Amino acid sequence: MPKKPIDYSKTIIYTIRTGNSLYVGSTTHYVNRKNQHKSNIYNENDNYKYNYKLYKTIRENGEWDMQPHSKYQCNDGVEQKLEEERIRQLLKADLNTFSCGTGLNCSELGEKEYKKQYWTENKDKLTEQQKQYRTDNKDKLLESAKQYRTDNKDKLAEQQKQYYTNNKDKILEQMNQKVTCECGCIVNRSSLTRHKRTKTHLKLMENK
Repeated sequence: MPKKPIDYSKTIIYTIRTGNSLYVGSTTHYVNRKNQHKSNIYNENDNYKYNYKLYKTIRENGEWDMQPHSKYQCNDGVEQKLEEERIRQLLKADLNTFSCGTGLNCSELGEKEYKKQYWTENKDKLTEQQKQYRTDNKDKLLESAKQYRTDNKDKLAEQQKQYYTNNKDKILEQMNQKVTCECGCIVNRSSLTRHKRTKTHLKLMENK
């Protein structure tokens, strides 16, 4: 009998909490996956999974709580694992033996190096996800950025001041760089915006 295809549109990202630690997983069959975890906790015959960090920690704590985190409609296992990994990083889960979908050992690979390698292997898909997220949450992101600037006004002003001090020569060089305006005039980069409001620019653009 042919195996039934997996319906990834029914993907659920879930979490398991035990003590102060957290695990993130994904499945298209939540109840079945929960039963698998129950079995793996105490099944000493499966030495491979029995010794996973997750199950060792659960046995040490004596309790665990598995809950759905979010539903995620996707097309295949790659997209499922990418979302699982995004949530793992977002929640800073510390019980995943392997980074989701890469096979890289989280405990052996430094976080900075891991992120670099993970990005390299999934660059196109992650870029598309980020683009879609910005499109779907444009207003929310703009409001968040506005609120951040309001809450951190003094801090940002100090950062800008420090950046200018550290890069003064470079900034002045860029400002004095000659650029060609769309009207054909050559002006300093720093004067370009002001130039576009002049009568000369407006007249030249009318004649184009």
